[in-house]
Amino acid sequence: MKGEILALIAALLWGIAPLFDRIVASSGVSPYVANLVRATGAIVFLILATIAFGFDLSALNSKNVAYLIVAGALGGGVAMILYYMALRFSQASRVVPITSIYPLFTVLLSSVILGERVGVKVLIGTVLIVLGVTLVCGD
Repeated sequence: MKGEILALIAALLWGIAPLFDRIVASSGVSPYVANLVRATGAIVFLILATIAFGFDLSALNSKNVAYLIVAGALGGGVAMILYYMALRFSQASRVVPITSIYPLFTVLLSSVILGERVGVKVLIGTVLIVLGVTLVCGD
C-alpha cells in the first residue's frame, strides 16, 4: 500500500507541474532555457535530499552511470525540450495525456530489447491507456 500511496502523490505532483510548464511555455521562453531552469530546480532539490537522507554509492559503477546519463539525456533533455515545444503550441490538457502513452513504448521496447515477457493484463492495460488518451485528445 505504501508504494501505491507514493505513486499517487507522484502522480499528483506530475499533474501540477505541467500547469507551471504551460504558463512558461506560452510566454515564449525558449524550451531549452525552460528545461535548464527546471532541471536546476530538480538538481537543487536532489542535492538537499541526498544530504538529508544520505547516499550509498556502492551499487554505482561506470556502466550504471553511463546508463543513467543516457536516460537523463533522453528523458530529461530531449523529451523535455519536445514537451515544452508541444506546450507552446497546444494546451496542457492535451499535451500531457499524449505524453502519457509512454507505457506503450516501454512495453514494446522492454519486450524486444530486455526480453521481458508481456502478460495479457499488461497488454490490455497498455491498450486501455492508448484508448483513454485517444478519447481525451480526440476532437
